[in-house]
Amino acid sequence: MLENIDFTLVNWSRGQFALTAMFHWLFVPLTLGLAYIMAYMETMYVKTGDPEWKRITKFWMKLFGINFAIGVATGIILEFEFGTNWSNYSWFVGDIFGAPLAIEGIMAFFLESTFIAVMFFGWDKVSKRFHLTATWLTAIGASLSAVWILVANAWMQNPVGTFFNPETARNEMTSFWDVFLSETAVNKFVHTITSGFVFAAIFVIGVSSWYLIKNREHLLAKRSIVIAAVFGLISSFVLIGTGDSSAKEIVKTQPMKFAAMEALYEGQSNAPLVAFGILGEETDHKNLNAESEADFLFKIEIPSMLSWLAYGDPDRYVAGIKDLIQGNEEQGILSYKEKIIRGYKAQQALRALKDAQKVIPTGKRQPH
Repeated sequence: MLENIDFTLVNWSRGQFALTAMFHWLFVPLTLGLAYIMAYMETMYVKTGDPEWKRITKFWMKLFGINFAIGVATGIILEFEFGTNWSNYSWFVGDIFGAPLAIEGIMAFFLESTFIAVMFFGWDKVSKRFHLTATWLTAIGASLSAVWILVANAWMQNPVGTFFNPETARNEMTSFWDVFLSETAVNKFVHTITSGFVFAAIFVIGVSSWYLIKNREHLLAKRSIVIAAVFGLISSFVLIGTGDSSAKEIVKTQPMKFAAMEALYEGQSNAPLVAFGILGEETDHKNLNAESEADFLFKIEIPSMLSWLAYGDPDRYVAGIKDLIQGNEEQGILSYKEKIIRGYKAQQALRALKDAQKVIPTGKRQPH
């Protein structure tokens, strides 16, 4: 059954989407954090009246604008690719997946696009306080965009609040709040936004340090470094906590992703955490039966730490890549082939239902 499927189109679609997403993701986290940094800098300008703070704000605003424009352009391409590359998927889950994306466009993106114009072109045309408000609303709008986009992404990773309707052969939303407030969505948003804060802080410190090395713009560089360093340090502490909670959520909802993250091929109890390791050059990633698959040239392990981080219990079994592909009856893990067979049977049952609906007149159908 599987041997006759041509994956060429699927692979090209995945490749195009991955390339766009990777390019998009280079710029978006930077704008999420940089917006708040420059908003705080402008707050210092309004509070102190020091024109140097205004000059510093304008400098970082230019860099923000460049990255924001590229982020918007690549983001629009991504949304189009849901229709061009994954049209069946968009039809199948559009009632759920489309809702947060629509809210993002109507609420968050309109907020951003309105006040970003005031932020860039409103200097000396509106009052200081109104301009400061526009800058903060631009930053908040960027975060709101992240909320709804990450809610949609979280639902793809962990589809909750959903009912499959066999009549229409589509997924339908049963609870908006289950989708919006799922553990995956909350963890994904907080972790993503704080990682953007840390990234922006590193960017500001890096550019400012370059100026210091070149013996230029000392005041701009020093003030920027102080603000970015404090902002990044506070964000990094939150980032550690959200990273831990996100990983625990992935263990529950996407064990294969967790096993791949940790390079865990053989599942085990008291699973150690590889703190540092170098895989052997002869590792055969296509042959899951090869002993060399899990061989390291060198590694430093912390005993039972992976089990403890994943489940809070050092004795718990952590599934490996081989378990999830080949199955593990003892641990109650189905193989991927068994899952495909069950999915195929479900498809056949659904086709039989649709054929029966065509034969039986609509008025004589029995209620479910």
